Amino acid sequence: MSNDELRYRAFKDLGRILSLFELNDAEDQSVSDIARALEMHASKVSRMLRSLEVQGLFERHLDTGRYSIGARFLQMGLLYALKHPLRRVVFPHAEQTARDLRLLTGWAIFKNDKVVIVDRLRYGDDPAMHILGSEVPLHSTAYGKLFLGFLPDEERERILESLNLVVFTPRTFTDKDLFRKELARIKGQGYALDDEETREGIRGIAAPILDAHGALAVAFSVAGRTLDMADKRLPELVKYLTDKAFFISRQLGYEGRVIDRPQKVRARGRPSLKEF
Repeated sequence: MSNDELRYRAFKDLGRILSLFELNDAEDQSVSDIARALEMHASKVSRMLRSLEVQGLFERHLDTGRYSIGARFLQMGLLYALKHPLRRVVFPHAEQTARDLRLLTGWAIFKNDKVVIVDRLRYGDDPAMHILGSEVPLHSTAYGKLFLGFLPDEERERILESLNLVVFTPRTFTDKDLFRKELARIKGQGYALDDEETREGIRGIAAPILDAHGALAVAFSVAGRTLDMADKRLPELVKYLTDKAFFISRQLGYEGRVIDRPQKVRARGRPSLKEF
């Protein structure tokens, strides 16, 4: 076997190991756990992890001998967020939105069937910024619902088939047929609403930022307590956010029309057949 083939296999095995940590919510794993789950020789897993430990990509806990993701992966994720080509355009608008609305403001991208938050900002008495690189649920957050709603039908169905509708609150969607109707409505109205579906007492709105080809590039979002995002304020927030997202889309070269918004904006409430 050539050196190129060996390197390819090593990278492929590394990807499988990383996926295992991801699927298990980054819980610590022993060499035997990994070897058994991936049907690899324990000696090979051990050699790979020891080499990656030297590079700071994995950490071995002395008391248990188990491995976890290393700090260097976090550093690489933060570097990716800081250097993202859209950040120069989107970030100033996120700052302004956080100041204007006094709500948690952020933006996210969609990579490998996952929503990844790049920036999240809040303005209270003092400004604070958090660069996360974290993932969020697809079926309950405004971010996730927006991306799913704007995907091509075939891609969306592929993801929905394997999507686990984990219940976070009484308002979380648990029926895929009802959820499909919600996604169709999101595409038509041009924004997504998380109405206490991920956390009780918290609402979120996400609007699409489109690229020059008209594809959804960024989900631009605000979130806050239901007291700060009451029903009577939702139309104002939706208009501000969708107008801002459309302006940024223009900066990215989008030349299409603005997505029509419904005349009335309301909270979805608890999912039920009568809603649809």
